[in-house]
Order: sequence, then structure tokens, then C-alpha cells
Amino acid sequence: MPYAEIIRVLLIEDNPADVRLLRACFSELTDVLFLVHDAGSIASAVRLVSEKHFDIILLDLSLPDSIGLETLRHMHTQAPDIPIIVLTDIADDALALTAMRHGAQDYLLKGQFDINLLSRAIRYTIERKRAEAEIKKLAYYDTLTGLPNRVLFGDRLKQAIAMTERDKKGLALLYLDLDQFKRVNDTLGHAYGDRLLKICADRIQGCLRSSDTVARIGGDEFVIILPLLSGGDDVSRVADKILENLNKSVQFENHTIYTSASIGIALHPENGATVDELLKNADIAMYQAKEKGRNNYQFYSEKMNEQALARQVIESSLRQAVARNEFFLVYQPLFDIASRTIIGFEALIRWRHPQHGDMLPPQFIDVAEETGMIIAIGEWVLRTACRQARQWQNGGSDRLRISVNVSAGQFKHDRFLDIVEAALKESSLPPGCLELDLTESTIMERGERNIHVLTKLKEMGVSLAIDDFGTGYSSLSYLKHFPIDRVKIDGAFVRDIAPDGENAAIAEAIIFMAHSLKLNVVAEGVEQEKQYSFLHSRNCDELQGFLMSRPLLPEDIAPLLRTYTILTH
Repeated sequence: MPYAEIIRVLLIEDNPADVRLLRACFSELTDVLFLVHDAGSIASAVRLVSEKHFDIILLDLSLPDSIGLETLRHMHTQAPDIPIIVLTDIADDALALTAMRHGAQDYLLKGQFDINLLSRAIRYTIERKRAEAEIKKLAYYDTLTGLPNRVLFGDRLKQAIAMTERDKKGLALLYLDLDQFKRVNDTLGHAYGDRLLKICADRIQGCLRSSDTVARIGGDEFVIILPLLSGGDDVSRVADKILENLNKSVQFENHTIYTSASIGIALHPENGATVDELLKNADIAMYQAKEKGRNNYQFYSEKMNEQALARQVIESSLRQAVARNEFFLVYQPLFDIASRTIIGFEALIRWRHPQHGDMLPPQFIDVAEETGMIIAIGEWVLRTACRQARQWQNGGSDRLRISVNVSAGQFKHDRFLDIVEAALKESSLPPGCLELDLTESTIMERGERNIHVLTKLKEMGVSLAIDDFGTGYSSLSYLKHFPIDRVKIDGAFVRDIAPDGENAAIAEAIIFMAHSLKLNVVAEGVEQEKQYSFLHSRNCDELQGFLMSRPLLPEDIAPLLRTYTILTH
């Protein structure tokens, strides 16, 4: 009959008679096979532990080379993951409690147990140790990747700092964030995202030494401890290797995914002497890497810290800006290109900051997106623009179109459709007079859900435009699946238009393809007559830019409306 279980036992006992007795007892059991190795000293036990795998240690406290609790401490240090049962003839309750506190799982007196009791104690001890190990794993390791988590990372970094200070060696902390990872979750789903995280974790580990530590401390955030370094060049080589490995494509069934990362690097002790300082400064450097275009690494500098502090000030005051009525809108006219008549306005947000004066969107919109404040700010913009457009219509500018930019965060919000509907209802603006401008990446991130939202907007009667076309996917053939009315050519292609240049060819191709799909085309950033002439000759439909008018405050628009006849549709 086969054994139901096999248990590997290390018996540390210097009394041959006790060894023979225990071996004989173990042989009596028929359901469990105990494979016993014995050692008569701590030294021989340590050698066996290094050579073989054991499930349990039975330990006598009195040995030739160690006595009492020191025996337990030594063995527990050498084999911290193997459960230990003390077998002794010392009947001392205080000693038993102390032994349990110092790593023993049980304390049995020789001559006061039979083999069945010992067998149950061994199996119970092993199961308890396994449960403790599982709890420890859950507490200290990331369940998805198996890497150390934030808690264990903190302990490892403290140890690395202590070693660095003792050995006078260098230490670097790398803060790594996967670029555009959220897009994978949004387009393919979290199951693919999890698979990608595990692959990236393996690739990062493959670039490191056994003395290095990589931990996952957030969704797509990893930190790497590089101890015992001789200089910054060593760190650069590791960072380059990591970026190179992560840049390799990943194939999931019919999907090919390209990954990259932004890495911030802080050095000890130059950039911090504590865990918190190093982590904060490496994080700051990582954001700098993202701002420099992603897929690169940056070493921390004091200038970065100044920029981070400035960003914190923006974030803090941004939270109060809506309540304090610090935002205001300016409006840039949209012109029919053939007649140069006004057909509408694009609403553009500005922030009248109490300390910094009037601020443009690039100075605060990214912060609003990252913090989620873009939802409240975007709703304010939409409501304010709709009310203003209705006022112009009430003044005689019937059917004037108002164009409002919608961020990715707004568009993904569960209440986005309700917010648009409420803005139209409270302002009494006809839905056909509202145009929402979205970027290509925004509508393509979550295809089916986005088609549903766009379809609902069209059912309301709202017009839809793709903003900054040419800077994203630039796939007009894909856009035919979306109920889009207009395409806006990004100003970068308009700015350097020359009749025989590349930008001219791109702009001409966009106009032609858009018209073939029955979409209107708006040229942004028109500043010169030669740009206007080119676009007019290629049958572009609309334009906006400094050639015709800069963005204006509402009170400055009335004279403009008298100058340019309003084109109504």
C-alpha cells in the first residue's frame, strides 16, 4: 500500500539510544513515510540543511557544540523556513515559552509522548508553518507577479542603505512606470494587462543581479534597488538594458503590444539618506522622464524638485479654483474659409491664478487630468460655453456653433452623457449648435463603449469633431466607424505649409480623404495669408487662427460680429 504522505525529518540528537528509539517509532507508522536524517551536532546539522530539503527539524537543546536556547537560535537562523519542534528532557515551562518565542513551533518532553502524538504534532506543525508562510507571502509579496510588494521593498531598502553606509559603496533607486499601460487595460481588458505586467516583471528581473531587488508597488509601477555600485555609469547601463528589454514587442493571440517605460533614478546619499527621500526623489525624476517624451531615464536633480514643488502648488490651488471662480473662457472664432464669415467659436479655458496671473491650459490641464479634477473643470467649461452661446443667439446670432474640447478623463466618465444633456437643457441651447472636440486617442481607447457614447451624442443632435488630427492614429478609414462630423487638421501641419513640402502633402491628403468620407475639414493655427490661400485652393471648409482673430473675451466679441457677417446654416 503506497504512503499517503512523505515527510523529510532532520533529527538533531547526540544520544544514539534516543536516535534508535525515534527511528523505530517512525517505522511503525503505515500511512506516513518519515525519511529521517540525523545529526549529532549543530555543525553537522547546518551542513545537512545546506545540502538537503527537510520538512521538519526535531531538535535536542543539549548538544556537544551548543547548549540551551543558543542551540535553537542558531538553528532557527540557519533554517528560518523549516519548522522546529524541540525534543528535550528539560521540564521547564518558562524555558518552553521562551523557546516558542524564539522560533520553535512546539516543545515536547522525551518519554512523555507516543509515536501517534509525535506524528500528529509534526503534521500540525508543518501545516501551521505552511499557513504562516502563505500569510507572509500575502503580506510581503505581490500576488500577481510574485515580486516583493511595497512593505518588503521598504525593509529591503533600509537594509541596503545600512550596507551602503557600512561598506562605503553606492546605491541607486530606480522608479519605473510603464508608458501608456492604461491603454492596454482599456482596449484589451485587465486580463491582458495582468499578463503584460507579469511579462514586464520577468524582463526587468532578467536585467538584474542576484543582489538587486525589484518590487511592484502599484498598478504598473516598479522600484529597483541597485546596491554596491561604483558609479553612475553602472546605473545607466542597467537602465539602458531594462529599457531595451521592455521595448521588445509582446504577442497575445492576434494582438501585438509594444511596451516602453519611464525611469527615474535617485542616488544614495546624494539624493536622499532615507527610504522616503529616495523614493520621493526617484518618483520626481520618473515624472521628468515622462515629460521628456517617455521611454527614457532621468537622474534626479534639485531643479526637478523645484518643478515638483511648483506642481504641488498648482495642484493644491487647482482644487479651490472652481469654487473661487478663478477660471474664465475666451473664444476663438471659426470662419467659413470661402466667405471668411464667422460660423462659430471655440471655447478655451484660462485660469486667473491669484499669484501667477493668467495661466494657459498646458500649465495646469495635465495636473487636472492626473488628479481627476478635470471632471469638475470640464463640466464648468461645458455649461459656461453653452450659456454664452445661447446669449449670442438671443442677441441675434442665430445658429452660431460653439465648440468645446473634451478631455479623455471627461469622455470616460460614467456621467458624461448626463452632463452634456444637463448643459444643453439648462442653457436652452439647440443641440445642433454644440460641437464636442475629442482627440483620436480618446475615442479609440475603448472602441465599443466609445461608439455607444458617440452614437448617443449624435442622437441628441450634438456635432462631433476630431481635434489635432495627424498627431495620433491618423486613420481616416478607421474613423468611418464613428459618427464624426468634422476633422481638425493640427496646427503643426498648417504652420509650415509650403506648396511642395511634406506638411502640404499631409494636409492635402487629409482634406481629400475627409471629403471622401463626407466629413468637413477645419484647419487650425492659420496665421498667414499664404496658408489661407493654400487651404482655400484645396477646398478646406473652415479655419481658425491669428490671421482672422485671436481668442477673445465675451465682451470683445460684439465688434467682431459686426465686422464679419455671421454665416448661419
